[in-house]
Amino acid sequence: MAPQTIKLVVPVRFSGGGLSMQTTTSRIGAEGVFVRSLVPPKEGSRLELSLSLPGSARPVDAKGIVGPRTVESAKESGFWVQFDALSDEAQAFLDVLLRSRGVVGPGRAVRSEETVRADKPRAYPRVPARLRVGWTSARDFLVAYSENISRGGIFIAADNPPALREIVELSVELPDGLPPVKTRAEVVHSVTASQARSSGRVAGAGLQFIDAGDDFRQRLDACIEALAD
Repeated sequence: MAPQTIKLVVPVRFSGGGLSMQTTTSRIGAEGVFVRSLVPPKEGSRLELSLSLPGSARPVDAKGIVGPRTVESAKESGFWVQFDALSDEAQAFLDVLLRSRGVVGPGRAVRSEETVRADKPRAYPRVPARLRVGWTSARDFLVAYSENISRGGIFIAADNPPALREIVELSVELPDGLPPVKTRAEVVHSVTASQARSSGRVAGAGLQFIDAGDDFRQRLDACIEALAD
């Protein structure tokens, strides 16, 4: 695996090993990427990836092999993909991204500009959005409303949010007049009602999208583009 990786949450589509899915990443390096999924392909499977890297107007292509589980990867649901082929476009955008975060190869200088802030894994901005969301967790089912949404996740206002790392099933009503889109998501940020009162923040949960289909990605991206205009 890559000797150095950076935290980065971006959309990724993978296919291979009998699976095809839209999901997100959590880390990326010069030699590979960690893909979030509850149904990882078998180790050694060869995958085709479409990565939505910051700065690129369209997803860039890569191919790789599913690597073995490690102590680090065991902390979250997903799998490492070791790159064995990158398109020229993917190589160029990845090089700029990593160099902007201080990850450099031999003889290469660190770039002064940043595509993503070094202390922030979020590659795409959140947009304010009050969307009706149904979620099913191990504890219960509830209906709530979002505060904001991005290509990688959503923040849902709730006085009693699920615990960190809990996996939920989401049903999100987008403003396109079509039935709700569905996806799995993991709680990556949680603010209880008491924490919200003491800090002035909104109580709720920040969730990272995991394991969805192409329809989810297409409609979500169209929604965010419309909301951002």
